[in-house]
Amino acid sequence: MGKGKILHRGMHTNRLQVRENVLEKKFAEAWEKENSRSDGHDLLDYLLALDNNNPRGEFSQRDATVAATIIQWLGTHVGQCFLRDVMGKAD
Repeated sequence: MGKGKILHRGMHTNRLQVRENVLEKKFAEAWEKENSRSDGHDLLDYLLALDNNNPRGEFSQRDATVAATIIQWLGTHVGQCFLRDVMGKAD
């Protein structure tokens, strides 16, 4: 918010270079792409805005890093198990 360009990258981007982490990389890349909207507002801007219809950059670089780290984690084996468990309970 007003501190220059926000980067939507997780804390462990070094893991994205490992061949076995294909899905983790896809999650990270998709999140970064979702946060480069042409309207000038990041998806995270909408998600964390006090008024979702009027985002005002109410998030910090730390917020962006935490969100990106969690999204990247969802692409890991453990993250995928978590998603399967939750989706299984949704039935």
